[in-house]
Amino acid sequence: MLAPMARRDALSDTILSYPFAAAVALLGPLAGLVPRGLPVWALTLMVLSGVLLARGGAPARLRPERWTSAAVLAFLALAAASAAWSPSGRAALTVVEIGYIALSATLAGACIADLPEDAARRLGWLFVGGLLTGILIFSVENALDHPLHRWVNGKAADDLSVTEGNVPKRAAALLALLVWPAALVLRRHGMRWIAPALPLGYAMLSLLQPSRSAIVGVGLGLAVFLAAQRWASATRRALAAALAAAFAGAIPAAWLFERVLDLDHAPWLFRSAQHRVEIWWRAAGRALETPLLGQGIDASRALKPMGETSQFDPLTESLLPLHPHNAFLQVWLELGAAGAALALAIALLVLAGTARLERDDQPYALASFTAALAMVSTAYGIWQAWWMAGMLAAGLMLVLATRVPRSGR
Repeated sequence: MLAPMARRDALSDTILSYPFAAAVALLGPLAGLVPRGLPVWALTLMVLSGVLLARGGAPARLRPERWTSAAVLAFLALAAASAAWSPSGRAALTVVEIGYIALSATLAGACIADLPEDAARRLGWLFVGGLLTGILIFSVENALDHPLHRWVNGKAADDLSVTEGNVPKRAAALLALLVWPAALVLRRHGMRWIAPALPLGYAMLSLLQPSRSAIVGVGLGLAVFLAAQRWASATRRALAAALAAAFAGAIPAAWLFERVLDLDHAPWLFRSAQHRVEIWWRAAGRALETPLLGQGIDASRALKPMGETSQFDPLTESLLPLHPHNAFLQVWLELGAAGAALALAIALLVLAGTARLERDDQPYALASFTAALAMVSTAYGIWQAWWMAGMLAAGLMLVLATRVPRSGR
């Protein structure tokens, strides 16, 4: 089933290949039903990949990109150091979570990138089948008021509606990332028109679920996909400019939205969007108190109110609802300008890596990158383990898709 590295024949027979294939097949159902299970998925893939690499001559096969690796290590060092002044009791655990996601990317990425074409083809179909299963589960759940989610999470029928909670919203966000590598697998099998129908169909389905962030993510992903079909390089440059503007302008934008445009009172905005404007302003204010190195990793969840009030929710023990609902502000708040510079460098290096893909593959990678960029701008804490694992999964499945041989070869 799986045969990476120099000793491919030996590894194809190892029992480890079957759990690896099972992990790929189960990704879609996990994302659709138990999104918080993704960290376990990432750890499992990390261990399996590490063993497979070791059996196939790992040191010679690991080829991490030098500048990206350096930026990630520097970011981890800063995050680890900042745990010393972070008010969060789980700061060290957050650093560990970021670290194992980075290690999973290195090991599993190397393992998948060295797959022979036949193994990649089989794993690609397992991934697509699993994702379609996950989307089907998610669709049935939405139609029937989430009976499985209620059962898994212990929600009684007369409790607060599950759709008001985060489990279905997390699932919607993860599926919005994963439809793009699945579409690329189909494209490499020669399904030129069927491939984009998968994310388009999911976009239509997204209109029936409660996560506005997922709707925005898949919608912007489609727009970038269409643009990149004709202007891949220009689209990549536009995304790079948007990234730079997001990091440089996160704090000024929070001030503009709240103090100048008064968007937290705008009647045309839905209530949760108004609340986000207020949250962003409070996060920006605290970020300006420690502009160079920030308040410390994971500090967002532990900052105490200092006289601030909220028109939406009473402020008791925490200034923010766990995180600022914006990755750029969260990095500024917790790790300051140093962290923002390193995070921007990492994101730009990942984006630049899409230029090394085959021309027909690039729109799919850029669309998935855009979906992630859109959703980290409006929802979820960037260090939440399930969310980091979801972005890792999307990246790894894109690598897998690029290893699938094109139809006719």
